[in-house]
Amino acid sequence: MQLPRAFFSSIWACLLLWISGISAAKAQIVPDTTLPNPSRVDREGQIQRITGGTAAGNNLFHSFDRFNIGTGETAYFDNTLNIENIITRVTGGQISHIDGLIRANGTANLFLLNPSGIVFGENAQLDLGGSFFGSTAESLVFENGSVYSATEPNAPPLLTINVPIGLQMGVNPGNIVNRSTSPSAFNSPVPEISFPLPPDLDFSRVGLEVRPGQTLALIGGEIQFVGGTLTASNGQIFLGSLTGESAIELAPTPLGWNFNEIPLENVGNISLSDGSLLNTSGIGGGKIDLRGGNVTLNNSRIFALTLGNSDGRGIDIHAHQLQVSGGSQIANATLGEGRGGDLNIQTTGSVELRGEGFAPFQQFLTNFLLSGTFNPFDPNILLVMGTTGMGDAGEIAIETGNFRSIDGTLAGNSTFGAGNAGKLTLRADVVELVGSAINTGTLRGSTGMGGDIEIDTGRLIVRDGAALASVSFSPGNAGNITIRASESVEVRRSLPGTIVQTLIGTNALDSNGIGRAGDITIDTKRLIASDGAGITLSSGGIIGETLFSTTGGSGGNLTIRATESVEVMGVSGELTFGGKLPSFLGTQTTSTSPGGNIAISTSVLLLRDGGIITAASLGAGDAGNVNIDADRVEVSGSNGQFISKIEASTGTVLGFFNGDATTNAGELTIDADQLTVRDGATVTVRASGTGSAGELNILSDEIFLDNGGSIDASTSSGDGGNINLQVRDLQLRHASRIETNAGNSNGGNIEIDAQTLTALENSDISANSESSAGGRVTILAQGIFGTEFRLLPTAESDITATGGTPALNGVVELNTPDVDSTLGVVELSGEAIDVSRLISQNPCGNPRKSSFTLIGRGGLPDDPRQVLQSRTVWTDWRDWRSFQSERSQTFPAPLSSPSSPLIEAQGWIRHPDGTIELVARMPTTPEIGESIPNCGELHPPPS
Repeated sequence: MQLPRAFFSSIWACLLLWISGISAAKAQIVPDTTLPNPSRVDREGQIQRITGGTAAGNNLFHSFDRFNIGTGETAYFDNTLNIENIITRVTGGQISHIDGLIRANGTANLFLLNPSGIVFGENAQLDLGGSFFGSTAESLVFENGSVYSATEPNAPPLLTINVPIGLQMGVNPGNIVNRSTSPSAFNSPVPEISFPLPPDLDFSRVGLEVRPGQTLALIGGEIQFVGGTLTASNGQIFLGSLTGESAIELAPTPLGWNFNEIPLENVGNISLSDGSLLNTSGIGGGKIDLRGGNVTLNNSRIFALTLGNSDGRGIDIHAHQLQVSGGSQIANATLGEGRGGDLNIQTTGSVELRGEGFAPFQQFLTNFLLSGTFNPFDPNILLVMGTTGMGDAGEIAIETGNFRSIDGTLAGNSTFGAGNAGKLTLRADVVELVGSAINTGTLRGSTGMGGDIEIDTGRLIVRDGAALASVSFSPGNAGNITIRASESVEVRRSLPGTIVQTLIGTNALDSNGIGRAGDITIDTKRLIASDGAGITLSSGGIIGETLFSTTGGSGGNLTIRATESVEVMGVSGELTFGGKLPSFLGTQTTSTSPGGNIAISTSVLLLRDGGIITAASLGAGDAGNVNIDADRVEVSGSNGQFISKIEASTGTVLGFFNGDATTNAGELTIDADQLTVRDGATVTVRASGTGSAGELNILSDEIFLDNGGSIDASTSSGDGGNINLQVRDLQLRHASRIETNAGNSNGGNIEIDAQTLTALENSDISANSESSAGGRVTILAQGIFGTEFRLLPTAESDITATGGTPALNGVVELNTPDVDSTLGVVELSGEAIDVSRLISQNPCGNPRKSSFTLIGRGGLPDDPRQVLQSRTVWTDWRDWRSFQSERSQTFPAPLSSPSSPLIEAQGWIRHPDGTIELVARMPTTPEIGESIPNCGELHPPPS
């Protein structure tokens, strides 16, 4: 059976009425009857006019069973102008859906409490004179202890004239969702930004907005922004996610409201996605405060820009974890005369910044290096600080467990104008930069100073194309970088196809040669630079095979203190601009300004497979100095075109060669217990141009050069340098070299003070000159082995100071001890002689003469030139048996002189008269001849 068309028309009409009824019901604001003077709602078209409520002093209390505002509708609180706080609760247990306008009179603050949850739709708006607080707390707490509860509305209300001082959450507070992108309800001015903004960023879509200087706070369980916006120009935005019956205190101040710290064990999550925006930009950048468990930004922004002459107030984020990705940005820069606000991030777990990918990041770097500037609102930049105006930038302070920046992230605190960039402080157990960058320098056209970078961590890892840098393109100096890492600093892997090396660096690229590179100071246990990564402090710049810049101010100084080791090894992959680069620690200059100095203190310093420590000059600026203090230094091997080396040289920088360089090489000093240079590696102060080679000083217990290893102070056209070695044992093996040779100028000087010097297998010490005077070689040694002075180099191990002509030969002075133990020595026969013939047969013939004692050879060898063996047997050559049968004879004593000798008294006698006389002999003593001892009796030594 076919139903009539009128039937279907009736059905559709019923459905439309039903749907409209649901919408009307959903859009209703329904008062409850829990107040002494209940609220009253009168509908006037699209406006729901709210009157009544219970006043207590300057507070006006409202209570509703439901509170919903439909699209295009207005909830109008028609309060008297003396009201300061409109306090509203929703008691019916249903979520509030707000997709229209909330309006009030005067400058009253509005508190909206609904424990079940609040959802702001795309068209939600605010038109208030004061601040707005939206919360899913159970109750509002006052100073006198009274509570205004949304879960126990029938309890006797203790309404008070006091200002609210806190919010008390329930066990499971409802969520707050914001999708609002509406225009301003009171036609607020749109901020004017002199830089291009991303196409999806529209400051005219303010969403929920309060008037300048006011506070907009959302406090609840989970807080979710799905494309939603909050705006509080020059004011304050607070997002707090709380759970588990926790509480938060609040207090009014002249600059808004203060909120106390929230215990992180009682926090929920905050997420911003799909183009969401928190914006307090204004004459003075406002304050933004986020407190939650996991705070997530995905394709969203937090802006607190300072646009005028008032100082910014900053951004604070406190959480367990912070994740920023998908083109999100946190911007706290100053574009005016006021100081920019600070960015403070504190998390107990981690901070992760994830960029748009490595390819966009590389393109950004290319544009930046070519132009010397960038758009601070480029979507590749996640943390946007710095200054574009007269005001100084604020500071960035991040404290977390683990900090990770990956996939093309950029974080900056740079200056575009006259103001100075701010400091960046990062404290974490582990800091890891992977294919991303942090920069705090100065940009082309600016005059301010770059910001400093300070990192305190257990491990710092910079790898796979990442950069931790402060670069100056202007007369302002770049910032300094200070790193304290209790375990390690690791700079690893420059990937094929990258624009620049993986590096930690400060660079001076000012075209006027004024702006100076910053200093880098590293304190750690271990430092590793590998696979083409490095630490650079340069004046001018090199990228791959491209000499990028020949201008810049002075280079910075590099100081490394590593208690355990410093390792530099390997080369990079093929870079975008062509070529490979070695791993290095360097203070090179390619400009007319001098390079910086390098000071390294460590237990073990290892350079291998092309690793380089370089203080070198390619241009007209003098190279810096290198000072190394270590227990053990080992420089070995090569990798392709790069040999491992420690240098303070001129005319060559990282594979670039300039034969016309006119500057002088620097000074290189090594104080090490042990220095090993082998497999073609070198320690050098060489000058490859017309400048003079440098000064090379080494103090060591042991120096070992092997397999082509060298210590070099040679030059192409300038004078050779000086090499001073103070060493206990010096060994050169397998074609190793110590040289201060010169091309068209004089050879340099070599001074060696050693105990032993050994040079074998065609290992040479030379101060030669091809066309001018040879230098001077002075060696003071206890022993010189395997080498000797020669006029010309040979296939043997030589010591030479050969000039361009014999008349121009230099001086070789070999000083060894004056006493030669072999001179005047007569070689003894292998058979022992009869020593008894050398002994008087009667040595006791004269009792008043000297005695003679036989001591034998004492274990000495026959030839004094032979080595005394430690186990030599002592042999007694005294033939005592030949004396045993011979007896000595007694001879009379010789006559005395005519004069009476003085005789010693031997006794005394008494005379009859009592006198006493001393006498030589007693009268009764018989005269006995003087006896001679029998000294001829010899006895063998005890066995």
